[in-house]
Amino acid sequence: MKVLHCVSSLQVGGAEKCVKNLSLEQKSQQLSIGILSFGKPSDAFQSDIEKAGIEVFNINGNVFVRSLRTISVLLKYSTIHIHSPAVIRAFTPLFLLLMLKNVIYTIHGEVEPPLKYLKFAHKLSSVYINTIFAVSEPIKRGIKERYSWSEQFVSVVENGVVVPRSFVEIGNKNKLRLCMVCRLIPLKNVSQIIDVFNKHELFEMFLLDIYGDGPERAKLEDKVERLKLSKFITFHGSQLDEDFIYENEDVLLINSTTEGLPMSLVEAMARGIPAVSTNVGNISSVISHGENGFIYEINDMATWKKCLFRLHEDRKLLKEMGKSAHQFISKQFSIESVSAIYQKFYS
Repeated sequence: MKVLHCVSSLQVGGAEKCVKNLSLEQKSQQLSIGILSFGKPSDAFQSDIEKAGIEVFNINGNVFVRSLRTISVLLKYSTIHIHSPAVIRAFTPLFLLLMLKNVIYTIHGEVEPPLKYLKFAHKLSSVYINTIFAVSEPIKRGIKERYSWSEQFVSVVENGVVVPRSFVEIGNKNKLRLCMVCRLIPLKNVSQIIDVFNKHELFEMFLLDIYGDGPERAKLEDKVERLKLSKFITFHGSQLDEDFIYENEDVLLINSTTEGLPMSLVEAMARGIPAVSTNVGNISSVISHGENGFIYEINDMATWKKCLFRLHEDRKLLKEMGKSAHQFISKQFSIESVSAIYQKFYS
């Protein structure tokens, strides 16, 4: 059994992180694993993957060179596991070769650009794809509208994460440490958190760590500086080491206006850190309100504030929520269980 995971890049992202976790787990199980990437060798996750002894094939150059290189790689593997619509597009000229392979396609995102060439590529791919997965029920339900595929041919397999055997000790500090782990773009709504943090002087009870980078970072840093909150709100930039991110945190904040299922949510909960999150995307299928975290509606910052105050005042509840979060993720999202599901379809 030789499995090739195919991605558009190994930059930081939910699909890419899933591929990293999945390939490392499968490598540890002695499977023959390779990764085909249309990204660069300098991509964030590539170094860690190669250190584990997994070969990464970077496909670059003009169309002719890319096609020849891709063919030479595909011929080495029996199962081709695709994780990106951009890869489906790139594989369009090679559909005859792919018809001779066991091809699996996992759809990670809810929205892709409504471009005609993507729809055509997916229509053609139906002749060579053997098995289709979606990482959430909303993504599965959107299959028909996006690609005119029937839902009955799609199975749901959530993105898996590495679940530590022990979880983080939380709630032991006078001021709770809150964290946001996300790309700094408008839909993550980080600016609103900073505004409320300032308006209600939450820095008396909380500290906020922001992990991530993006086009909004400079503007957000300027706002924090202008509001004189630099002692209480810290920007850490892009950080790939999840253990480092969460080792001193107590609560994860998600204030997005739209989401699928954030990997940061699953990663934090896996470490025993509950989340306070907007009720968007597939988040409510993971957070049971009042049991392993809190959810609130977009812009309902009064409820958001009440949830945080309750966690600050009731540390026993906070710790119990953390334990429940860890237990839930261990049962539902461990990379071992996700890998086992996929392996049933490998050949």
